[in-house]
Amino acid sequence: MCKIRETFSKRFATSRITIEETDIFIGNKKEIPAKEWKLKFIIDRDERGIFLEYYGTSIRDVHVHVRIYDNGNEEILDILKEYVAYHPNIPGDFERAVSEFKIHNQRILDSLREKQLI
Repeated sequence: MCKIRETFSKRFATSRITIEETDIFIGNKKEIPAKEWKLKFIIDRDERGIFLEYYGTSIRDVHVHVRIYDNGNEEILDILKEYVAYHPNIPGDFERAVSEFKIHNQRILDSLREKQLI
């Protein structure tokens, strides 16, 4: 029995966001209209089984990127970083942090665009 719908619905229960069982088919890509969230998901398959992967941002600037497998297991995935963290007392640390920030966010953006999650 597929537990994707149940797991997704539990995660967004307070916002009353859910998906339909009929939405769970490989190749489906959808945006969920919601008041507090902007959510997009895809349904795909890998060596672990069928999964729903979604990326969302809330009105409180919270980012979530999760993959839910058909057995209900969740895998938390990387999100876009929103700020640069560095040690101001270490020479060159700002430049290092900015470089890592840009590389990380570009990698995530490329992946999300490829999957059509943004």
